[in-house]
Amino acid sequence: MLRVAGSSRSLHVALLAAPFAVVVAATAGLSRVFWVYQAYDELHHYQIVVTAARIWPRPLLSGYSSWSGPLVYWLLEGLSRPFGSSLVAVRLVVTVMSWLACVTAYVIFRDRLGARPLVALALAFMLAVSPYFFGQSFYVLTDNPTWLFVVLALERLLAYVREPRSGRLAAFAAFAAAATLMRQVAAWLFLPALAALFSVGVPPRARAWGAALIALGMAPLAALLVSWGGLLPSGGVQVDPSVYRLRNACFCLAVVGLWGLLLTPAEDIQALPGRLQRRGAAAVAAAVALSLIAMAAGVMTSLRGGDPYGIGLVGRIGEAWWRLLGTSLVWWILVPLGAAVIVALVVTRWRRLPDRILVVALAAVVLSGAANTTWYQRYVDFAVLLLLGGLVASGRARVRRVDALRWAGIVVISLLSTAVLAKA
Repeated sequence: MLRVAGSSRSLHVALLAAPFAVVVAATAGLSRVFWVYQAYDELHHYQIVVTAARIWPRPLLSGYSSWSGPLVYWLLEGLSRPFGSSLVAVRLVVTVMSWLACVTAYVIFRDRLGARPLVALALAFMLAVSPYFFGQSFYVLTDNPTWLFVVLALERLLAYVREPRSGRLAAFAAFAAAATLMRQVAAWLFLPALAALFSVGVPPRARAWGAALIALGMAPLAALLVSWGGLLPSGGVQVDPSVYRLRNACFCLAVVGLWGLLLTPAEDIQALPGRLQRRGAAAVAAAVALSLIAMAAGVMTSLRGGDPYGIGLVGRIGEAWWRLLGTSLVWWILVPLGAAVIVALVVTRWRRLPDRILVVALAAVVLSGAANTTWYQRYVDFAVLLLLGGLVASGRARVRRVDALRWAGIVVISLLSTAVLAKA
């Protein structure tokens, strides 16, 4: 019976719903106010949903003050409309979409990447309670609905890699297009799609058809940007100087370093030196050296007032650490570690096609950090955890007791961070 319970899909889906159901029940169906990170933005986003309701089903394409794309507001209004489009109704829609994102991630880990059922459940549960996802699941905010379509797109892309069918790639293109119409920066999805298209063994005509499908997926965002005359709606403006863009890529590497250190199974860490061999070790060393040079060049200290703390978990950790050349030692550790993780993955996991797609996607997420001149950890945290979790699932390393303890530590860190960030 325990064996059946350990592999039961329906039970695992119900367990993934448990943390969301607990909060919904404790807040009388989300009608009671409680504070989470970014909750102060809710009324702003909800007001845009209300504005969109006045012209629905026509979309509100521009003229609103937000960096998010119009589809997220159109979709939240449409899904909550049968229930009166009240604030509570829209909150519940966001909660359901957040749960579905975790269920889809579970499907990726278990069915697309071959993880054992309990490992897939553990990885999906860590996503569910992650610090920039769980708290936002209960408010009218735009990140979590976008993550649902990002995960759906990745699921279809990995299905295409396993068995190249045009219908699967078309579904990927549709989900990716939806994600980019919610958050423009989700365009990073098309980089692993191109890697997949040119890696699978298909006839030239099928590859050309696939390229056309990917182009069609990019077309809605391109048309929207043309209509806006820029990267943001007419009501949104980026005011920060572009010197921050390299800094933002370093921040993304720090997030990769943090979660890579905590998530990677001990068996993979122990086997890494043998897998790297001489060339791989040199490549990792070069990546670390380059990231240290970037740090020493003043990427972080070029900011007014030094390190930009208060914008993420890694920043808050950095507040308690000593400084070197005006920059926290956390950055001197986590940024090179993140670079080393990515290069080591390129060297050791490139041959297997699903792994290659995940590694390309992870690199694309890091590069996407340079798309904005401002940066918050919530922009990349869920994606980094999802992709690193996928690489853990695909690697099928044995999960030891030390790994279970570290993963439990991730859950504890996430829940504590959710509470700490709520006071920010």
